[in-house]
Amino acid sequence: MKIITSILAIGMVISASSFSVQASNNQGNNAGSKPAGPFVECLLPSGAIEFMPAMFCEIKKGKYHY
Repeated sequence: MKIITSILAIGMVISASSFSVQASNNQGNNAGSKPAGPFVECLLPSGAIEFMPAMFCEIKKGKYHY
């Protein structure tokens, strides 16, 4: 019985540590990234400057810098 209990305890420790590593990797991979790219100051053809994702700036034929 002691062997089964110790095996279960070791398994729980291993699974808990692997879960925390996976959670931190998910946060690190997605931190600050957006599907439409980073937010930039976009100079539109009309002369207006708007803060928007880089992809939308390109769609509106604007120019941007980071």
